[in-house]
Amino acid sequence: MTNPDSILHYEIHRAQEYDAWMVFVHGAGGSVKTWHKQVEFFKGKFNLLLIDLRDHGKSKNLESPSSFGFALVGKDVLDVMDNLSIKEAHFIGVSMGSIVIRHIEMLAPKRVSSVVLAGGIFKMSRKIKLLAFCARTLSTILPFQLLYQIFAVVLLPRNNHAASRRIFIREAHKLKEKEAKKWFSLLKKLNRTLKHLFSKKIEAPCLIVMGEQDHVFLKPAREYVEKYGEVVLETIERCGHVCNIERAAEFNQRCFNFILNLENRTV
Repeated sequence: MTNPDSILHYEIHRAQEYDAWMVFVHGAGGSVKTWHKQVEFFKGKFNLLLIDLRDHGKSKNLESPSSFGFALVGKDVLDVMDNLSIKEAHFIGVSMGSIVIRHIEMLAPKRVSSVVLAGGIFKMSRKIKLLAFCARTLSTILPFQLLYQIFAVVLLPRNNHAASRRIFIREAHKLKEKEAKKWFSLLKKLNRTLKHLFSKKIEAPCLIVMGEQDHVFLKPAREYVEKYGEVVLETIERCGHVCNIERAAEFNQRCFNFILNLENRTV
């Protein structure tokens, strides 16, 4: 039995006539509120589990072991599922949440029915390496909140990205400086982490949804799909990195079609 004091904060929306679960994993600086447009759409269609990752949202003051990393964050999510007796689920992640979900699939592949990645991160391209270097350098002289605002503008520069910028900046302000620095420390190992995680195909059925205006992460996503043809990539026009917020209707429908098709196969 998992100690409730060590469990992350989560929200549940149950669908009385349906057994399948969807687990939503936000990115760095996000929270369960990242998914409010998905809750509106999927509520009643599937059972929904939304989780505040360690240090984010209301998941505060958890014991912090010395070996902090994505594997620990992935185990946190599995602990919540264990506590709720959820054997398996469809996982939906955005941005850095894609890395957490990949860890979960490697830790417990039988728990992952499928994977949907919005704005997935697959490889350290030149732009990502430059952004990571700047983040590590500036984190020593700038407060996290200001640094996050700068990089939100860099990742989401256009006028139509404004809503997703505001939401992520707002939620990131809830992170304390100490917590933020702990997450920024993961950038030092990001290149090695991505090579380890995505040098192989995601084994679960996988849909990747990217915005056509995602100037940092779209190209590596396309390269990954070209290498592993069974992985499906769909792009949304006039859309940036955080496509589940910016173009929620299109994202929700594509996600729903993908998961419903998988569920119908098992009936």
